Amino acid sequence: MNIPKNNENASGILAYGELLHRITSRIRQSLELQEILSVTAAEVRSLLQTDRVKVYRFHPDGSGQVIAESIVDNRLPSLIGLNFPAGDIPPQAREMFVKAHQRSIVDVAAQKIILSRMDAFLTTGDLTIEDIRHRPIEDILQRPVDPCHVEYLTAMGVMSSLVVPILHQQQLWGLLVSHHAQSRAFNQEELQLVQLVADQLSIAIAQSALLSQTREQVLQETTINQITPLLHSPRTIQEILQLCLERSVRALHGCGGRLYITSTNISIPALYTYGTQPAQADPTRPSWLEEHPFWQQLFQQKDQPSSPADYHGMQVVSDLYQDPQLESLTSAFQPTPIRGMLVMPLQYGSECLGCLTIFRNAVDTQILWAGYWDKDDRQQMPRASFDLWREFKKNQAPEWTRQDIDLIQSLSIHLAMAVMQHRLYYLEMRNRELNIARAAAEEANRLKSNFLASTSHELRTPLSSTLNCLQILKQGLYKNEAQLHKYINLAEQSARNLVAIINDVLDIAKIEAGRMTVDLTQVNLMTLLEEQRDLFSIESKRKGIELIIECEVDSIYADKTKLRQILTNLLSNAFKFTETGEVHISVTKPIEKPIVEIVVADTGIGIEMSQRELLLEPFVQEDGSIKRRYGGTGLGLSICKRFVELMGGQIRLDSPGKNQGTTVAIALPDSTNSARESTRN
Repeated sequence: MNIPKNNENASGILAYGELLHRITSRIRQSLELQEILSVTAAEVRSLLQTDRVKVYRFHPDGSGQVIAESIVDNRLPSLIGLNFPAGDIPPQAREMFVKAHQRSIVDVAAQKIILSRMDAFLTTGDLTIEDIRHRPIEDILQRPVDPCHVEYLTAMGVMSSLVVPILHQQQLWGLLVSHHAQSRAFNQEELQLVQLVADQLSIAIAQSALLSQTREQVLQETTINQITPLLHSPRTIQEILQLCLERSVRALHGCGGRLYITSTNISIPALYTYGTQPAQADPTRPSWLEEHPFWQQLFQQKDQPSSPADYHGMQVVSDLYQDPQLESLTSAFQPTPIRGMLVMPLQYGSECLGCLTIFRNAVDTQILWAGYWDKDDRQQMPRASFDLWREFKKNQAPEWTRQDIDLIQSLSIHLAMAVMQHRLYYLEMRNRELNIARAAAEEANRLKSNFLASTSHELRTPLSSTLNCLQILKQGLYKNEAQLHKYINLAEQSARNLVAIINDVLDIAKIEAGRMTVDLTQVNLMTLLEEQRDLFSIESKRKGIELIIECEVDSIYADKTKLRQILTNLLSNAFKFTETGEVHISVTKPIEKPIVEIVVADTGIGIEMSQRELLLEPFVQEDGSIKRRYGGTGLGLSICKRFVELMGGQIRLDSPGKNQGTTVAIALPDSTNSARESTRN
């Protein structure tokens, strides 16, 4: 800035310096661009004492909008918020602003640009972009004003115009414009000041762009952080994916969405939907949208495309009615307001796990223009009026921004990881279940093999004994009547043992096949227990083991035959595995529960704690040495357990340990209704 040589210029320079300081301070104190632009327009207008100062911002298509303005006494009409077509400032004029980095000062009354030669043949309206890019700027600035420009400004009521470009990243972002209703000259200090102000605005725009980028990044990270905990929550994968879809649709301002998961060798395809959905394209043949070739081609892609519109395989559809690939689906979308969609594959390495589809409705827009204009490449005839003209556009395709695309890409990465993690977990669990099932099957086969071996032995022993006795009787190899009766009784007992073994096998087979039924009646418990005392009296005397019975309950609603078999099996085991001591039966009715509890306790060999549950399964005895020593098929306790459960009860096996006795407790429903209900369940 030139140093003034008189006091008047010195005071002007001081005012300019103060203005520049205020604008610079405002930029440092505020990050809100709109506030900075509005204050700057007011400050510049106040200093220049012109009728209007405005900030004009260019749109990507070359059109622009007045986004900040300061006017005085309504000497010129307000243009704030109004849009201007691209032809009002044609491409060559925009290119000249970028190259010159200099203001355009127009004295409309004299129809000239300052520094121009009035006798020049060509005007600024005759310049092309190539002229501006390759000709010296001094030559360009020495041209008369385009007559169209003069008419344009005259129609606006402007007689003097000062225009300074505002640049951002070496691109023309907008213009700082001063309009005056009278001719006005600008001195060098004013021109330098306005240029410095424009430079400060470029700094503010850069700061604002950085702030917007940071805010968008924070918003995206916030959205991701809201969804990430869902992916690791204790919910089912179906609940997780449904919630993630809903959050994704809302975050992307969609009207609806779909999350499709492809099938695997161990699962079928899955589809989650939310919000507005298209109808069936062909109601006679219902199918999923994702079965259409438009989606199927995404699932078959192995390489990641590099096209911006197809980034990572994404399909960005602004207007589905204009996409030839979706022509066959338009009938499905017509009943809905859906107009655009984003389709993002869920890519994990080279494998496509599915896709996320977001829909957006058509939008109605309103654009405020500065006067009515014809859509032409360049405004050949200046508008006679710049009064507000509203342009309404209905059912417009929605816009997908770079931020939308970045967000859906981030979401797809997290969703793909969640789906793959679930698949790996499911595969691991399935393999684990298969291993457990295989081990159980192998153990069952082993037990059945052992059972067949032991049962064969158990069957062969009484059968051999019976045959031996019959052969003795047939050949008359007995000495007297006493021996005859002895062999007959022995054959009978062996036959009974054989029948008991066969009955056990048949019972467990019927139970396993689900063909066993119960016949519930009122059973006199004391009578039943006395029968058991008589049945085991000989065994009790033979082994010197006392059988003690304590019964506090008169009767119970149960299947008498099966209850008798349960007691017989339990007492048989008690006497078999007890060498000394006693066998005790007690029947009680707890006050706090509607049950009758039957407990059979002995002082025998006991069982290991780890074996308690196994002994209730078929074909199981504690170990081979016990089977060899005591015999048996290992079905008794299992049959007792199944019979008790058929009558709606429960069985419990307890033992302090080896050689410390065993207690078997049976809990059966007390009342008729509860027994029936338990049996039904």
